[in-house]
Amino acid sequence: MVALVVGLIVVGAVLALVMALIRSNNQTIQSTRLTQELRGTAAVISAELQRAGSAENPFNITGATALGTVGGTANCLTYHYSDIAGNTVDRAISLRGGAVYLGTTSCDSGGVKLSTGNVTISALTFSRSGRRINVTLAGQLQGDASITRSFTQSVFAPGLGS
Repeated sequence: MVALVVGLIVVGAVLALVMALIRSNNQTIQSTRLTQELRGTAAVISAELQRAGSAENPFNITGATALGTVGGTANCLTYHYSDIAGNTVDRAISLRGGAVYLGTTSCDSGGVKLSTGNVTISALTFSRSGRRINVTLAGQLQGDASITRSFTQSVFAPGLGS
């Protein structure tokens, strides 16, 4: 009888340990997933911002600097660049309704959703220093507010004026 009770206590302790490891592993996977989602969104934003201020002729710094106007608010960045035909393309990256959108001039409506439905983006900020733009995203997994992450990426846009 004593051996049976001791055996049940040991089995109960091992079972509790296994359950704790499974919960910890699940949280680690969720955190990694959130970080990947934020990185993916930041990578698309970075690629887009590297075109800001670019000109048809990359050696024409004067033309590039003239195009490299970046403005907006804390949750929206507006910029433009020149396409292959030399036309000016206006763009806006904004945070609306828990998602990041890439639009064509408006921070308030339209555009292509960059972030997935698995993540709720709670903050999007831009800070510019010369030709460098720091993009910071903060978010949480949809349906799980206990796991939050923040991700900052620095983008060098050679076409922007200093």
